[in-house]
Amino acid sequence: MATRFPGRPDQRQTRAGRASVYDFAPDGLVNGIFFRILLLVAPIQSVLLLPVQGSTAAFLLALLSPAILIGPDPRYGRLLAFYFGFAILYALYMALSLSGYMIDEPDMSSLTVIREVYIWGHLKQTHVTQGTYLWAAAVFSFLIYQYYQESFIKYAFYGIMIIVCYGFYEFIFYAIFHVNGDFLSNRNFGDLNTAAAGAGHGDYATGSVLQQSNLFGPAFMRLKSLAAEPSMYALSVTPFAVYAYGRRWWWIFAILATSLVLSTSTTGLIGLLVGLLFIQMRQRQEAVLYVAAGLIVIALLYITVDPVYVALNKLLFDKLDTVSGSDRIQSFVAQASVPFDGNPIRALFGLGFGTVRATDMMSNLLANVGILGLLGYSSLILLPCFLIRQGIDRAAIIGTLLAIFAMEMLTVSEYSYLPPWFMIALGFVRLREQKPLLARQRVG
Repeated sequence: MATRFPGRPDQRQTRAGRASVYDFAPDGLVNGIFFRILLLVAPIQSVLLLPVQGSTAAFLLALLSPAILIGPDPRYGRLLAFYFGFAILYALYMALSLSGYMIDEPDMSSLTVIREVYIWGHLKQTHVTQGTYLWAAAVFSFLIYQYYQESFIKYAFYGIMIIVCYGFYEFIFYAIFHVNGDFLSNRNFGDLNTAAAGAGHGDYATGSVLQQSNLFGPAFMRLKSLAAEPSMYALSVTPFAVYAYGRRWWWIFAILATSLVLSTSTTGLIGLLVGLLFIQMRQRQEAVLYVAAGLIVIALLYITVDPVYVALNKLLFDKLDTVSGSDRIQSFVAQASVPFDGNPIRALFGLGFGTVRATDMMSNLLANVGILGLLGYSSLILLPCFLIRQGIDRAAIIGTLLAIFAMEMLTVSEYSYLPPWFMIALGFVRLREQKPLLARQRVG
């Protein structure tokens, strides 16, 4: 198949006399401009528009969408229902979580508790702020699903390319001048001070802080761009790299994969391995043999070639054998054991969303929202993987969702970065699109 950039018309459909599935026909000028801007700024997380934590351009657009998209369109009614329905559901779930404290008080001495500023009773400030971030992300995903047009893929890739280009600029600037060239980031993150190797102040780390490369040496920085941290950059870019690979957009994949290599992020490596291996095995059954042969070759190179030995140690094995790796394991065990302390309410609903912080999504969800929360979030990502049965990008979407699931469950606990939510929405869009096709096939 020839390489096509996202948004380029499928010539076979054009010759058949049908409108291209990639044509952009916005439902009004406001809607068209709104979604173009939203998708372009969605990956940017380290730039605030207001002196308020979390006031990124994409978050503000998502939360203000009911006021911007107001109109007689029936989709607007569904947006309003979801917008307020999510807030009500979150409040009810939080009430159920906090009701567990009425049975007994949990032992949080071994947990990573987020700042303890209480509003009323056991309700913390972080329960509200973290819930607002999740609300914005969920509304963003629903907007993509409800108003989806095929051109959204093109503009989503444009948004990713913006942070990729800015990341390349930062990387080259630091390599030449050995100073931080980030002139846009103005956000402080309360959970990046550890990842930033002590570069933060108090409980915060600035979004422009850089980390020296653990693979290329101290003369180079780890590429992070406007995602604020290399692992978060990988979480944002890897899904699009996997999708581009599945669609055989080779130049796009090469650019994104190169940027991920410069980030030296284990998160990106895990996501690429999972996503690309799935796509290859779907396309060719003998890919299993190729994978096995590749692993054998890598093992031999690891044993015999010093550069490969050093690179794999720095990217993977050293992290498990260091204080950081040990801390991650201890954190996982401590957070994951929270639902199993004998309190049935806590087992089902957790301590309350935004109570504690883990380094992986699995234990983070178990601790904060319990077993039901973990199952619900996992289903949201994985459901399209089991139900999508056809489509030109079926393998690409499934590989992308599997990559997102693996990255989040194993290495990062971020739910407010929007690029993964775009791919989750795209998976449900494909489910919606295949329903009439499957119905016609059953009738035929």
